[in-house]
Amino acid sequence: MSYRGEKWNKECDVVLDDDRISISSLPLLSSAISEAERNIQAPRGLLLNAALTAASIALQGLIDVNKPNNQKVPVSLMLLAIANSGERKSTADNVFLRSIRGFQSKQAVAFSEKLQDWRAAHDGWSVRRKAVLRNIEKQMLKGLSTKEAEEALVTLGREFPERPKEFKILYEDSTSEALFYGMYKNLPAAGLVSSEGGGVLSGRAFNDLSKLNTIWSGDSITVDRKASESFQLIGGRLTVSMMVQDSVFSEYMKNKGEQSRGSGLLARFLVCRPQSKQGTRFVDGVTATWSCVDKFNERIEQLLVRNLEEFEAKAFEKGLIHFDDDASRYWIGIANEIESKICKNGLMDGLGDHASKLADVICRLAALFHYFEGFSGNISISTLKAAEGVAKWYSDNFIKLFSCAVRENFDARELDVWLDTLRMSGRRVIKKNYIRQYGPAKFRKKDTIDRLLGYLASNGVVQYCLWPGDKTIYVDVCPRQGAMPAMPIYVNSTNFSTI
Repeated sequence: MSYRGEKWNKECDVVLDDDRISISSLPLLSSAISEAERNIQAPRGLLLNAALTAASIALQGLIDVNKPNNQKVPVSLMLLAIANSGERKSTADNVFLRSIRGFQSKQAVAFSEKLQDWRAAHDGWSVRRKAVLRNIEKQMLKGLSTKEAEEALVTLGREFPERPKEFKILYEDSTSEALFYGMYKNLPAAGLVSSEGGGVLSGRAFNDLSKLNTIWSGDSITVDRKASESFQLIGGRLTVSMMVQDSVFSEYMKNKGEQSRGSGLLARFLVCRPQSKQGTRFVDGVTATWSCVDKFNERIEQLLVRNLEEFEAKAFEKGLIHFDDDASRYWIGIANEIESKICKNGLMDGLGDHASKLADVICRLAALFHYFEGFSGNISISTLKAAEGVAKWYSDNFIKLFSCAVRENFDARELDVWLDTLRMSGRRVIKKNYIRQYGPAKFRKKDTIDRLLGYLASNGVVQYCLWPGDKTIYVDVCPRQGAMPAMPIYVNSTNFSTI
């Protein structure tokens, strides 16, 4: 078992208190989340993620938002919640996505009937076409003119029965080819959703980084294929929402995290690791009521009906949501404040990718809140502040997870786990160079091992020492176990490079 002090354990905590999420100015959304929180006792952050997912899926095909700098952007969101087994991820997902799943199931039945009718019409058309082709062949063999028959073939071609399009708005396990081709052939606005997102996170759809970045910005996607139809998806809108276990996320970050951060994909996500409620979810015997959640789902269904109507009418023009003057000025202040935090030693130093997308995300949230709640006019400063608060909570989570200090924390923890193998073998004082030579390969550079051992020493996990008459630097991996028979000289400096 690792030898860690209280400070070490405290600093490894990277969750944020869900009570900080306040959206009281949004009655429909806040009441549904609070009611679900009382009834299923899942972390509030998970419930917020699920509610935002539903709103984004239902609205992204209906509206865009005009930012105060006069740029038009989609309202689609990308969300990632990190929570371990037993946190009721699937339950939270089902509470807020039930109307979407139910609506899609009904449309699947209707589509199946339309598909049967189309197949019958297509079979009839095929028989007629074969008859015309046979007629052309006969005329040719007889040396007669085929002009009239060829004209009949052209006319028949114009009568080809078009295959019906499917109102498919939800994808839960899909390759990027199937996802984008489905959006091209059917409904161009969709959600890629999973409450157990390990498969999606490691799947090809999520790792097609350039296309995910492109569609998040509202740009068209071109897919060139050798063996099948190439296509261009224009005006596509995609919501991505995943809930994954800590181990799955850690494995993804280990294998592909640097690529995702480098491409800017993770910066587009609202990421959270909400505080666990396990151990506090006591049953009080009160009968649960779901009236607020029902109203939330009724609103989602209303929006889905609007989506269906526009889909069937082939009307894909989206409404444009604007900010009022006060909200526009306030948003400009937010954008400038975020920019100021990217400077050296600022709160977002090293997180420029996240900061550059944050003001955009706030606009998207504000537009979603405004339209979903049914507010009139343009986006008000009150709604914008609610969006700012939600985005700030997610941003704090992102900073906790990805800042330089946290990366150092996790690297130090990984090194400490390796030191556990020495502790369990009964070894206590080890040459520093031994750790550098045989420890985790990625930590073998001198400046890296100095930095991480210094971090562990500052938290009381290890201690540097020298033996009298020996210039070799040693590390005591269990400094609080008491005096040794032959005590080394302990060094207080936390910088090995100066010893």
